[in-house]
Amino acid sequence: MQVHDLTLMLSLWIASLTGATLLFVISKMTQTITGTRVWSLAMLLLSFAYLSQLSMQSLDVQWRVLTFNTFLILGHSAWLIGTWQFVERTPSKQKVAWLIVPVLLISWLTATVFPERELRITLIGIWLIAVRCHYAWVLYKHARQDKNEFLAARIAIGIVCLEVFFSIMYTLQGALGNLPQIGEAFNWVAGYTWVAALLGILAGAPILLLLSAGRFVKALEFAANHDLLTGLLNRRGLARQLTELLPLSKRKCDSLTVMMIDLDHFKRVNDLYGHQSGDRAIVCIAEVLKTHFRSADLLARWGGEEFCLVLFDMQSDMAASCANKLQNAFAQQSLQLGLGDTPLTISIGIACSREISQQGFETTQNQADSALYDAKHAGRNCVKVASMTLSLLEETP
Repeated sequence: MQVHDLTLMLSLWIASLTGATLLFVISKMTQTITGTRVWSLAMLLLSFAYLSQLSMQSLDVQWRVLTFNTFLILGHSAWLIGTWQFVERTPSKQKVAWLIVPVLLISWLTATVFPERELRITLIGIWLIAVRCHYAWVLYKHARQDKNEFLAARIAIGIVCLEVFFSIMYTLQGALGNLPQIGEAFNWVAGYTWVAALLGILAGAPILLLLSAGRFVKALEFAANHDLLTGLLNRRGLARQLTELLPLSKRKCDSLTVMMIDLDHFKRVNDLYGHQSGDRAIVCIAEVLKTHFRSADLLARWGGEEFCLVLFDMQSDMAASCANKLQNAFAQQSLQLGLGDTPLTISIGIACSREISQQGFETTQNQADSALYDAKHAGRNCVKVASMTLSLLEETP
């Protein structure tokens, strides 16, 4: 009957080695997604654990057990660490040390200095159950960026629950001394435990692949629709948001206001203080804009040092008052950039329309851009409102 255990070990070795290879390949593709490479390492370490049972049958049992437990502990530790990294909760070195070192010490002491098999199986089993439960809890708590990630995390948690159930049975049998050595005789509790572990790897590797690929796609989507320097929408992202919001806003809002904002003398800032200082000035404007306008408004970096702000249900006179407050706030904030004693300034063009549609936005944006051009030619550091828009509003009863 001993072939059963070794056959399961062979299956576990092949599955974990395959999973390690697949995760390593996707980690090369998704280098910005943390955790995937550590998951690959975890699978590789587990494959070494199962390989040791296949290749070390002729060696003394204590060295075979010590090798197996060492790789098993390191593998499951790396699996948990990778999950922490994946959900952007990277653990400290001290936390990692407390996770690994005590259980490795227990494994070594109970295998060589004080050979107590029942105690070793009990303590390592309790540690393994705790680690797998914590892995499931981390996924449950943090892996929920979208419905697909949420579903994948729930499937992983279900598989972990099955693993934990059999691990508890295995630990209890080991504590009672009812488990034979791997390869010496077959035990159904041990067999079911290894089958559950095999299921965990066979299903766990694709789930980890899906989680990594899902995060990678979302990162690509974010990069395609956002400006990486400021985190604001870019033109493409703004157009996409408007496509979704304008049909809804048309039924609820009376007006659409566009505000075009431009940093004055940006070239001079770059020439005098360097491009990094210019970037800091751009970020400063973005932070001021985020602070001073409503969450329902749409804000985008239009290009270079120019920004576009789309406001719903705000007339041009109120928008002009908000623009003046924005100018004052940015002037004060810019003094903290260390770019001389004179504050930086911005010019703003505003236009307003009753037509809440894609065509209405394009027309209003062009008017706001013309108003910004007028503000630049009027000496900069001022607010201009499109006259055409004002006359249209005044004629509206």
